Amino acid sequence: PSRERVVPRVIQHIVPKISSLPAPSLSLLLQSLASRSQSGGSRLADSATCYMALKRAQPAFAKAAYLAVKGKMWSFTEVVTIFNSLARLGWYSEALLAAILAQCVQTPFLEPHVPLMLQLTRSCVELRVHHAPLLQKMVSWYSWCCMYLRPKPMSADDIGDLLEFSHQLLELSFQSLELQTLLADNLKNPNASSKQLLALLAALAKFSHFPSEFKETCNRVCGNLADSDLASLTQSDLVEAFNIHLCAVFDGPAALKHWLTEDAAMKTFFQVHTSQKWYQKQDQERTAFLQSSAYLSLKSAAEEEGLDLLPSDPGEVYHIELLSANAKKQLSSWPSNPPTAVVCIKSKEQLQWYVPITAEGQLAAEQKNNRCHQFRFMFRGVVQKMRHLVAMGYRPAVIWMSEWNQLKSSKERSAYLRAAVDVVGPRSAAFSPSSAEEEELYR
Repeated sequence: PSRERVVPRVIQHIVPKISSLPAPSLSLLLQSLASRSQSGGSRLADSATCYMALKRAQPAFAKAAYLAVKGKMWSFTEVVTIFNSLARLGWYSEALLAAILAQCVQTPFLEPHVPLMLQLTRSCVELRVHHAPLLQKMVSWYSWCCMYLRPKPMSADDIGDLLEFSHQLLELSFQSLELQTLLADNLKNPNASSKQLLALLAALAKFSHFPSEFKETCNRVCGNLADSDLASLTQSDLVEAFNIHLCAVFDGPAALKHWLTEDAAMKTFFQVHTSQKWYQKQDQERTAFLQSSAYLSLKSAAEEEGLDLLPSDPGEVYHIELLSANAKKQLSSWPSNPPTAVVCIKSKEQLQWYVPITAEGQLAAEQKNNRCHQFRFMFRGVVQKMRHLVAMGYRPAVIWMSEWNQLKSSKERSAYLRAAVDVVGPRSAAFSPSSAEEEELYR
């Protein structure tokens, strides 16, 4: 069916017959739905009629797709396409997802599968899935292909794909020395533009990886960026570029930190060109929060509990939803009494599926190995934010918005906020995906 013909009335008529559709027709219908969901920048579910049609259709589609995947009715390429369609629709089904992940884990990757790696990582981000064994398999295959199948040095287009692949893995908080090495190797690539070199540096900085080439490339690019190169950078590019300075200061070696903060050319580039956009973004987030219902409910709960918490001031390096009223004084005094930083973790920053790198074989894709059943895990930029807030001397208190928005009364919200501020331990912990080294500590 064409995208234009998949309307709510058609969906309602198809739902009772979905289970009898042949696998190719089911695949085409899912792709049509996913394509329509993003046409014109609006989702298919915007209207009440569309929403109800999709809501009724989702379980039927998920069950039919699950049977098709389990029955090996689709090739690996088709399974990746189905995964991508589910991600674009925002449809999450644990049983179907387990079947898709199992097939991805079991399938030997071949040269024609290289373009599918980006689709897979994008789908994982959209559906909030961190399956570390699969991600490691993808990174190893992608790195091998870059090493042996692609021309050396890599072309500008290939570097663009590498940066996109790295961006998705950074979003998933996945650490890989193979990928970091591949990024570092391209710092001296003559085919890389100034914009791409900045993006390579930013990716390495966000990975907290500072190879010997980092400073040299940073000096060459940031210290000699032509006006035409600067003009080509978008606001998003400049925000990302500020991570070179920010992550190096928090996570980098002392010598690099000293050079970035004292060198005149570096100070000019980061203070004049990138910091303004970074702080502008933080202030935009602050304004959006102050205008939200979440701020009103948090403020009310804090007042009911007698907690002296205020929104962070404009111009802070990170927007923090609520802070101890005397935070600056506490930061400059004895560290045994750190100020509280209330951080709201949005639903889009909370994983729905997390399997650690130590999970092995086919069992790694089983639903019982999804650690999100036991703990809550954050991902995306909030992982870096939390790490840096701790380094600054704050004690984060986490509010999981997926839970906060389910609370019915002011009494429940007050108790939740009090527990977040007072309780230290698993109940209040905000975990992020672990590296292989961290997972091996207690084996």
